[in-house]
Amino acid sequence: RPILFSFDSFGDRFESMGAGGTGTILMDVNALQKLREHKMPDSNVVVHLPNALRNFRCGVTFEGGVRCDDPMRNFLCYLEDFDDDGMMNEDADSNADANAKVCRTNKFRTKPECVDARYQVSWHPGWKDHMLKGRLIGHFLINSLEEALFELDQLKSEHGDDPNTLLNHLERLESRDARTFRQKPADSKVWDEDGAVFSGMDSAMVLRGESICHTALLPSRSRMEGITTENESGEFDKGVNQYLMETPEDGLVPVAFDMNDRQRCQQLEVDHKDFFLVREQDGWVSAIVPNNKELEVYRRSTPVEGIIVLCLKICPFNKCPDAYISIDEVTRGTKLFITVDGKPVTNVQKLDSCHILEGENGIRWGNKDQFVLQFRIKDPGTLNVFKISSFVVF
Repeated sequence: RPILFSFDSFGDRFESMGAGGTGTILMDVNALQKLREHKMPDSNVVVHLPNALRNFRCGVTFEGGVRCDDPMRNFLCYLEDFDDDGMMNEDADSNADANAKVCRTNKFRTKPECVDARYQVSWHPGWKDHMLKGRLIGHFLINSLEEALFELDQLKSEHGDDPNTLLNHLERLESRDARTFRQKPADSKVWDEDGAVFSGMDSAMVLRGESICHTALLPSRSRMEGITTENESGEFDKGVNQYLMETPEDGLVPVAFDMNDRQRCQQLEVDHKDFFLVREQDGWVSAIVPNNKELEVYRRSTPVEGIIVLCLKICPFNKCPDAYISIDEVTRGTKLFITVDGKPVTNVQKLDSCHILEGENGIRWGNKDQFVLQFRIKDPGTLNVFKISSFVVF
């Protein structure tokens, strides 16, 4: 059965998932914050500390940051960034600002290799906070291993020492857990309360149904192994720079990237929100989803539902440039046109940051393995674009 490892606060949603047959493991953010506040030594008081703790906590700050009332900073600010209108922490003394700068200076460890590292902002954890979480996860895994070894000794006393016998027994237990999970109804309470139940697409399909995701996002196995781009050598395709891209000769929607999202430091080139790019000047372009390699690698065990979901590239703070065409234009039939196997998409149903494609016959496009999607922006004289992060086919 699946196991969800969640970094969140404890709540009814997490409890209900465990009761519904999903293995659940929680790192409670509230408990973690209490650990920071009550167990982490203050570098202003304790001088001799190991590297992972030295200059992690400076007075009331951790890595130079404190909670603040600023949603643009995800409510975590550097102390010296506070204004004079009541945002300063009440517990901060006159030396707090200077002490916090010491922790802030030691927050990231990317120099001298990466002089111009980006995204090192107050709301992104530094290496010491990441190490703290990693050590806690490591202790959990060691404890789990210890428990597994005790259980293995118990199994040996019941079934003998033959490795094949023990393996067969464990595989039977795993199959039983899988059947139990599939037979239990999906916990759709939260889904239903949010009013996100669409005609012909119930919560069980979303929470338990099989799907194949054709994605441009990094990191992902599909990108790293060339599955998304059907690279014959099975190697990573970086994609094309959106500012240097020419009209694709094969007429397929290309995987593209924004150089402003890249870093000059190779060690930090890991996490990128790449996308499939549709441009006005390219005319009609198409995508086959899932592609042949995805069908080969991600084999289904249940019939295709024929429901297609587009997940769009998310803009910073949800503020997109004027050149971005909204998917809502497809319902107006003036600037953005999408077809599935030659049939027009006439409407979309929003599902968080994704959109379910709907045609004249609803959201199902046929029980077949692959679909041909075509895209066209018609807005002459502009350089408008439409960016898709992933296609999901149920």
